[in-house]
Amino acid sequence: MLSFICAFSLCLPAYAENETTAHVNNGTLTLSMDEVVRLTIRNNSNVATNYLQRVTEKFDLEKAEAKFEPVINIDGSFNAEAFQRNMRISDNGTQTPASKWNAGGKASITQKIPTGGTLSFVWDNKYSENSDGTLSYDGDSSVTRSKEYTREASSKWRIELTQPLLKGAGIDYNMASIRLARITDKRNILSLRDNLSQLINSGLNYYFTFKQAKENLEIQKQALERSERLLEVNQFKQSMGRMSASDVVQAEADVASGRLSLEEARNSLDKARRDLLNHLEMDPNLEIEPVEDEIRDVEPDYERCMLVALKNNQTYMDKVFAVTESNINAMMAENEREWQLDLKGGYEETQTSKNSYSASTSADELSAGIELSAPINIWGDDQLERKRKLLTAEVNKRKAKLELKRAKTNLQTEVANAVRDVRMRWKMIGLAKKNTELKALQLENENTKLMVGRTTNFEVVSYQNQLVQAQLAETSKQITYVQSLLILDQLLGTTMETWHVEFKHNDRQLEEDLNNKIRPLVWTWW
Repeated sequence: MLSFICAFSLCLPAYAENETTAHVNNGTLTLSMDEVVRLTIRNNSNVATNYLQRVTEKFDLEKAEAKFEPVINIDGSFNAEAFQRNMRISDNGTQTPASKWNAGGKASITQKIPTGGTLSFVWDNKYSENSDGTLSYDGDSSVTRSKEYTREASSKWRIELTQPLLKGAGIDYNMASIRLARITDKRNILSLRDNLSQLINSGLNYYFTFKQAKENLEIQKQALERSERLLEVNQFKQSMGRMSASDVVQAEADVASGRLSLEEARNSLDKARRDLLNHLEMDPNLEIEPVEDEIRDVEPDYERCMLVALKNNQTYMDKVFAVTESNINAMMAENEREWQLDLKGGYEETQTSKNSYSASTSADELSAGIELSAPINIWGDDQLERKRKLLTAEVNKRKAKLELKRAKTNLQTEVANAVRDVRMRWKMIGLAKKNTELKALQLENENTKLMVGRTTNFEVVSYQNQLVQAQLAETSKQITYVQSLLILDQLLGTTMETWHVEFKHNDRQLEEDLNNKIRPLVWTWW
């Protein structure tokens, strides 16, 4: 497989992963295909956008996989109040202070078990002190003041286990959410890879459009030069009395048409240049000098391509994942129709003390039991709803298998078409090159005939236009050949490998920066 991928990139320039060929000199950027790829990955902001999305996707997976990790919480509370009570009789006043404060701490640990059970531990501690000063009027002319002090402390802990025996029981059922989250993450990784590959291909297509526009400009320049030389020859012949004015007008019209085509080519080149620089997010005023890339024949093998595509193609793999998901969902729907039968057990111990002179008390409790919830839906909406869930799950299972079969057939057709297209477009390059050579020879022969008066000016102009069209077609065939390779690469999911781009599933530095950014100022466990 790797040898095929390497062979597939033979038509592309080989380069070391850390080398760079792009440089700016006097406002001109020198570019090759491989450097367009590197600048796209480095500069295009859509790459960063994809990795930002990947941060939340990866966190979703981490959250799902933490299902069987212990959940530990510690809650603390403290409250303190002071009072000053006053009572006045005539001009005499009496006051007494009072205060109360309480504190508490609660720790809890909850551990889910893959069999479906839940193990929990709670430790609850409370402490309070109350110093109460009271004032009372005795019915005479005096105020009685009294003071009371109380203290109370309690500590209670409980450990409890709940284990489902029917609904919600079993490792397969309880691991289902994690398995579904892992499948979703695999989908997200494939989506990230394909998004980056599409950005690379977009950059290369902008580059090819620019190169084609630059070639077209050169072709139009050469065509205009030929038309101007022909006009000079015709004007000379007219001055010698060997050509009529109408034939000279034909040559002048051809020159005017060539100048118009040249201006259109310049406009197309400038647009293509700006589009490429916009994709690379570089200075739009830069000029671009493309490197001449060597294009060689590649003969992809259909069987090898299919082996790669069946492992990498995002559309096909999405259907493979859908089959697994439908099986998991059907298993969960089947489990959830069971009765709720839970086995429960627990142990609790409490210690309490009041005032310093009171003896502390302790109590413990051991419990065990079973709980059954058995809904029997004989008729009506509830019964139909339960049936609907099972029916939907079974239908989705069969649909997923049919869609997978169809996806494989589609993939086989697409790969076969892409392989054939690559081979066909290479042949068209040779045919287009031969056609250009023949058109150039025809024009040369026609110019020779014109010099001896054996043809007309109209025929020469016609052959000049045919040569321009042949040159434009040859340039187009070279571009479409490389584009067909890009399409095959995207179909096989090997764009990153072909261009030697390291595919990272996530950006660790970005994750660290975001985690530091959202970390609260108040101290917490995380």
